[in-house]
This record gives sequence, structure tokens and C-alpha cells, in this order.
Amino acid sequence: MRHHVRKAVEDTLQALKAAGALKLEAMPAFSVDPPKQESHGDFSVNAAMMLAKPEGKKPRDIAELIVKGLTSDAIAKVEIAGPGFLNFTLKDSVVQQTALEVLKLGDAYGRAHAKTGTRVMVEYVSANPTGPIHIGHARGTFVGDAIARLLDAAGHEVTREFYINDYGKQVETLGRTVYKRYQQTFGEKVELGPGEYPADYVIEIGKKLSARDGKKWLAAPESEWLPECISFGIEQNLEMIRASLEKAGVRHDVFSSEAALHHSGAVKGVVDVYKKRDATYEADEARNRKNTERNAESKAAQYADRQLGGTFLKTGEHGDDEDRIILRKDGTAVYLTADLAYHKSKFDRGFDRCIDVFGADHGGHVPRIRAGMRLLGIDDKRMEFVLVQIMRIVRNGEEVKVSKRKGTLFELDDLIEEVGADVCRFTFLMRTANAQFDFDLDAVTKRSSDNPVFYFQYGHARCAQILKKAAEAGTPFLGQVTTEQLATLTLPEERMLLKRISLLPDVVAGAADALEPHRVLYYCQELIAGFHQYYSKYKQTERVISDDAAKTQGRLAMVAALKQTLKAAFGILGVSAPEYMEAPPEEAEAK
Repeated sequence: MRHHVRKAVEDTLQALKAAGALKLEAMPAFSVDPPKQESHGDFSVNAAMMLAKPEGKKPRDIAELIVKGLTSDAIAKVEIAGPGFLNFTLKDSVVQQTALEVLKLGDAYGRAHAKTGTRVMVEYVSANPTGPIHIGHARGTFVGDAIARLLDAAGHEVTREFYINDYGKQVETLGRTVYKRYQQTFGEKVELGPGEYPADYVIEIGKKLSARDGKKWLAAPESEWLPECISFGIEQNLEMIRASLEKAGVRHDVFSSEAALHHSGAVKGVVDVYKKRDATYEADEARNRKNTERNAESKAAQYADRQLGGTFLKTGEHGDDEDRIILRKDGTAVYLTADLAYHKSKFDRGFDRCIDVFGADHGGHVPRIRAGMRLLGIDDKRMEFVLVQIMRIVRNGEEVKVSKRKGTLFELDDLIEEVGADVCRFTFLMRTANAQFDFDLDAVTKRSSDNPVFYFQYGHARCAQILKKAAEAGTPFLGQVTTEQLATLTLPEERMLLKRISLLPDVVAGAADALEPHRVLYYCQELIAGFHQYYSKYKQTERVISDDAAKTQGRLAMVAALKQTLKAAFGILGVSAPEYMEAPPEEAEAK
């Protein structure tokens, strides 16, 4: 419906220019938005306000010119409000056509009709390949996937990427642990050392290695078995990670390797680029350090002794708290250096927009990456960071950290197995990424309207059941509807539902721009609430299925359009839309 208003205003402005009433040197980027108060019409437009300065006229005078010049058949009424806002009310027939438009588009409804040409990379999950995906990764997994889905729906060319931290001490420790577990399969008495991985999954990796290679590595030197055990351990863990992601309905197009960056020379290469740009210096300690205290538990504080001298990057001149070491005195690169090389590679590959979904504990890394890109001459406005806050898994009011079945850290697989992938996705996406919350296992599995996950999906299922009952009653919705049948949708609640249904494309576009998936769920929540209120208010007086054939078909078309809108919105976020769910105890079965 919004495009009717925009086109009416643009056509009128062009006509006023042609008549000499306005100069109109450029079409203003005016907004067309639902007013805060529904009594003010369907859409409010600020075109007159935006034209006041370039035209040298009062906003209300321009608004009056627009009102007098309007010729659109879609507009029922337009009023001037305040200093010059234009409040438009559309004709009922235009609002009613929304149902037909939604049904024609089907699952494509809410998605952009054309591609933007913008190449976007979304990096998310990026869990260390030293073990399975656990609850610490769960929220970022679903938020990152939803952001990628939104951007795709908005018409961008999206690449989903997983950055594998397969280089350094952690994976070396994994390799040593795998080797010990491998030795144990042949009866050798070896004990795990401090920091090595005691979990059962490493025992299984050791068994698989012995099954594949037999005793091949028992007498081999460390220079041979360690690289093999690292490689095999990473391979097995990535296989496990991919399986977990598949259960979650999450996919990646690219898995990028940190080790590959080192082996290709990209890490040392980025240092050379910085040196050529005079962005580095050799020193015993960082310059440009702000008067800040390091967190005693931070890695920077724990490994401060390793940062005493080397090659520093001038990040402190570009928004960071201090300059950062990128090469130690012995010439080895720190983790940040590889990360800078990785982010440089994103832009080298031609992406226009790069989005990182990080845990909130990585927030301190953001200014370093931004500064590093600026020092490469890259516009860091092309980079966006979504910081996902921590959350707790709670059962019976107590935090759950360990799987009872496995006796290890609570994994994403455990969560999906207990509550289902849809519940996980809904729960993680219903709040802004920067909001902390508890994932209450008891609450999300209740069959009650108090459970938001149930409430959302039941809204779609109720629509499906109404359509099913119509078919059983001999008055099925045939998938097509006439203008005369739609004209029976005259109740104020029906008009409001159709108006809200029409907003999905704008909601999706806005959520994609802001990288905020929760906006789509808030929209669905409002839509479902409106329908439940309408259904409950009129079920005894203005039933959807009645003896009035035309009215029945009109209302069934509205229900079908609502059902399709919810299905399309859920589909964009990767959530299923069930056709049937048992009604909650507090509600009567849909009639």
C-alpha cells in the first residue's frame, strides 16, 4: 500500500514542477510511514517539510499545493497536520487488494523483487575446531544465520562464512591429546597433561585414528605424528560441528582456514603492507596507550610478557586504546595479525559489506580490527559488528552448564534435542542481540499462550485450521477472490489486519538494514495478537465461516493472506510454520 502513496506524491510533485509551481531541482527522499496514531490515517508523508528550504516556501504552503494537485485514484482522503505533514487515508478497495497481492506472491511475499547488486559477507559461529558447538556459541549461531537470511531476503548477494581458528597453541594441544588417546587404544599408559582435552569426543577421535591407521604413528617421531593428529582432530571436530549446524538449520557457503592464511604467506604479507604504509614501528612496548587498566583476566594481561617488544601497529591513532603488537621479537605473528589478514581478504575478495557476529566478550577486538582496516586504506564503515550478549540455560530456576547424559559442557546438540531447532531459533531471535536473558527450558516447552514460541506458531496453525474447517463445511477457499468478495471486509479490525499484513516487505527491509532479526518477530507478534483479538471478538457475531457466501470467501481470503504472511516471515528467519497444533488449554478450539 505504501507505494500507492509514494507514487501519488511523486507524480503530483512532478506535475507541480511542470506547471511552474515548484522548482523541484531534485526529488526529495521523503518518508512514507504509518502515523503513530491510527486515527491520523494510513500513512504520513514529510515531503512538504523536506522541500521547504530548497523551495524557499513554508511547509504548509507546499503541503496545500500537493493536496490540491493530487489526482490518484488510490487516495480516499489527505489532511495537513502540524507544520506540514500530509496524512493519507487509502480507499478501502486498495487496502482490501492486499490479500490478493499476498496470495499471488506466496512464499516470495516479503522478499525484495530485485537484487541490489551488493555483495555481503556474514561471518558467524567461527567456533574453535577443538570441540563441539556448545551453548556459548548457540546464540551467535542463530543470530548470524538469521541476519544472513534477512540480507538475502532484502535482495543482497550473501556469502555465509565460518572462520576456522586452526592454527596455534589450542590446536596443537588438541593434536597432542588426540595422540595420547590414540596411544591408549593400544594399551599404552599415558596421562593427559594440564590444559589437554579430557572429553569423550577426543577419545572417539583417537579410536577413529587407530582404526584408520593402525599402529602407524606409535613409533613415529613427533614431527610426523603431531601434524597428522592436529589435522585429523580438526577434521573430525569440523565434521561434528557441521552436523550440529545442519540440525540447527544453519549452513555456511565458505569455511576459511586461519592456518591457510599463514601457509599462503597472507599473514606476513599484511605486515609487509603495513610497513610500506608506515603504519608500524619497532619498540619494547606500545605507544599511544590510554590511561586504562587492563582486565586482569583478559588475554592481553595474561600474556603481557609475550608482548614485551616487537613490531607494533599504530592502531592507537585510529580509535584503539593503544597500539597493538603484530609480530613478537622472534618474528612470530600474534592472533590479531592473522585476524587482520583475514579481514583484509574479505575486501580483497570484493565484498561491499562485511558483517561479523561476535560474542560480547570479543567487543574489545572491534576497535583493533577497525583501526587495522583504516591503516590499510579500507573504509571501515563497510564493516559492521553484531555483539551477542551471553545467556544462561535455566531449568527449574537453576543454571544448566553440563549435560546430564554426557557429563560435559552443554552442547547445541543437547539444546536442540531437548526443545527443538524451531524453539531455539525463536528464543534466541526474540530479543536484541545486546540483551542478556535466561533461556528457560521449562517455559519454552509449555503448550500455553504465555509461551511466546507456542504463541507464534499457533497463530499460523489457527489460520490453517480455519481454512481446513471451511473446506470440511463445504465452503472451501478456492485460492482466488473477487473484488466484490473482498469488499465485504469492512470491519475496522479487518482493515487494520490488512494494513499490517501489507507492511511485511518494509519490516524485512528495515530489519536487514539494521541487522535486527527481532523486528520481524515483533511484527509477527503484533499481527498474531491483532488476529486473535479479532477472532475472539467476532466469533459469535461475525464468524469467518457464515451463510453469506461472499463474506465467507472475503474473510477466508484475509485468513489465507495472514497465514501466508506468517509463513513467509517465519521462512525468512528459518522457522517452520506448522499446519496443526493443539489449542492451548485457556483457549477454545478455532471455529
